[in-house]
Amino acid sequence: MQRSFRDGSSLAPRSDMRLDDMLVRSRGFEEGAAALYRRWAAAARDEPKLCALWTALARDEETHARAIATARVDMSIVRGWRTQIDGWEESLAAIDERLKAAERVAVGAGVERQLAAALDLELTEMDALRLLLLDLAGADPERDHVDTHALGLADTATALTDDAGIALQAALIRVRARMHGAATARTAPG
Repeated sequence: MQRSFRDGSSLAPRSDMRLDDMLVRSRGFEEGAAALYRRWAAAARDEPKLCALWTALARDEETHARAIATARVDMSIVRGWRTQIDGWEESLAAIDERLKAAERVAVGAGVERQLAAALDLELTEMDALRLLLLDLAGADPERDHVDTHALGLADTATALTDDAGIALQAALIRVRARMHGAATARTAPG
């Protein structure tokens, strides 16, 4: 319920999009992805390339989760509850949906289904959200950013299968990485 004042101004209802809450939620996404990749790595022990891919992705996600946890601990309490992040509802829902969908892919479901689910998850705004939150919390988002995270997945996925859907997902990841690189180059000082 919105509270209105005589001068026409109003207070918006309390939002659950406080920085502190968003850090907790983002860390949960990263930890969920890491657990998923660890489970798939354990099941792929007989396939060294695939096992190495899932293990590397799990490590990257664990690094992301630690960076978020550290930023939350180091952040001032006031910053955590005063900073509101709006406009991420759709992205949060998509991340949650795709993570749950990936978790439903059975270990023995086949490499193509696992790769497609992982690429689908990496095509969400999970990394963009993490970088934004680290920046807002006062941490250095680039310190723990793994630039080759999704690109390594895309390269390995296309090397392991000829599936057209997977090739398209991998191409989208490569384009996004190029666009991010171009945007970063334009905004770099000097």
